[in-house]
Amino acid sequence: MVWNKVDSIILFNFSSYWIHPLINKYLNTKENITPSEHYEGILILRKNKKPLWLSHPFNYTQAKKTFTNIEVKTYTTKKQLETILSKNCGKKIGFDSNHTTINRLKSMRKIFKKESGVKLIDVTKYLGEIREIKDEEEIQKIKIAVNKTRETLNKIKNELKEGITEKEVYLKIKNYFEKSGFELGFCIVAFGENTSNIHHVSSSKKLEKESAVLIDAGAKYKGYYADLTQSYWFGKKEPTTYTNLIKKINESILRVEEKLKEGTKANELWEACKIKMSHALGHGIGVEEHDYPTGIGAKSNWKLKKGMIIAIEPAIYTKQFGIRIEHDYLITKKGFEKL
Repeated sequence: MVWNKVDSIILFNFSSYWIHPLINKYLNTKENITPSEHYEGILILRKNKKPLWLSHPFNYTQAKKTFTNIEVKTYTTKKQLETILSKNCGKKIGFDSNHTTINRLKSMRKIFKKESGVKLIDVTKYLGEIREIKDEEEIQKIKIAVNKTRETLNKIKNELKEGITEKEVYLKIKNYFEKSGFELGFCIVAFGENTSNIHHVSSSKKLEKESAVLIDAGAKYKGYYADLTQSYWFGKKEPTTYTNLIKKINESILRVEEKLKEGTKANELWEACKIKMSHALGHGIGVEEHDYPTGIGAKSNWKLKKGMIIAIEPAIYTKQFGIRIEHDYLITKKGFEKL
């Protein structure tokens, strides 16, 4: 357990050089926004104490009113900042090497050098592990994001018309999310041969009769992502090839779902898929679109655990079109819950 090794963990979140998504796990706001993208400061996780948010002076007043579950302080001088850190971090201080710049680490060492016996400890592995398992509050946030995403994608499907551009559909989805109080996590809209591009950038291409459609999108609710992909044919003359490949992917999903339970190795899901792909079968979702646990591939040896939320996205890409279908799943003790 990490708290046997450290007294505190410091997470820096400054848009000028780095945004740390993990702070969204600890900063609850009255608004449906992503704290890491709107508030700058330092999160101090403390052993046996409430976390402390050391707000940048520029947004301290709003942070004080907005955050509902955390102690909030600020500073006006460098000396005040150093004093607060010294008083609240203890002697053994954890940091995340993935989200701490070299210059920031040098600054930390300089600050704490004045304190005798202070030691900086890399706890990156632990921070990844706690992102794997979602608590009930996190699960509810992701469920809300998934429901809004599915509702929006179904609505968009019924509104598609000949001549509309990928970019226009992208903006429609963004608008629907924001009108409902959500944020756009990400969005890929592809028509025709563009559906063969794995991470297509929505363009000015217009929707034509009898063409493939692929939309991969996720609403974001209080810093937590959904990740769903729909693929379908626009028109009344769906090619047999397209129909057969859709069927093949759905059969793959059913085989993977049979393996979705605590204790299953990730590479067993890959084997059950039986579709050769140039990308992973899936990945964790949470405070990032691609969160922990990491990608599901042939060499992935990690095991599914209760409380993980993963996206499964088997796909087939041809020169004419691409098909990807993606669902989100909560791993439970007895199996899974399809979100």
